[in-house]
Amino acid sequence: MCAQAEAQDRLTFRRIIVKNNAKKRRLYEAFIETLPLLTSLELSERMKVVDVLSSKAYSDGQQIIAQGDLADCFYIVESGQVRITMKRSRTKKDPEEEEVDIATCSRGQHFGELALVTNKSRAASAYAVGSVKCLVMDVQAFERLLGPCMDIMKRNIANYEEQLVALFGSGTDIEEQNA
Repeated sequence: MCAQAEAQDRLTFRRIIVKNNAKKRRLYEAFIETLPLLTSLELSERMKVVDVLSSKAYSDGQQIIAQGDLADCFYIVESGQVRITMKRSRTKKDPEEEEVDIATCSRGQHFGELALVTNKSRAASAYAVGSVKCLVMDVQAFERLLGPCMDIMKRNIANYEEQLVALFGSGTDIEEQNA
């Protein structure tokens, strides 16, 4: 009798897990379909993306990525806001660096792709503003699944350069900064 009850509990547990995974998958599928970056992917490719995503929560002020670190993941903001900052010298005479806000990402926006596309270290840092949930894809899955999106991401690098010129008043070259 005890073994039968235990088997029943395992079956119930397995059903709950499968049901929750299916619900999570449907939510991610619907969310992924709204992302402009991924519209060039076929439906089957988007489903593969959904399969490799994991969700990670961050608390207010928590650092998500650090400028200068090696790239290991790509992030999509599921909820909340993420502050993107970049270090720069205060003046040419004062080598001490300060962090300058360069962007804010909110639901549906992504970050962390620059270092993955250029194979360089992180060009900026990212911090949670309030409670944040991100969908995270590791570098291997990123390279394998997002190949069709590479051209879009490479075009975005030029946009990042323009934003940096507007913010810093000079052509802080992302490629050189990561060298």
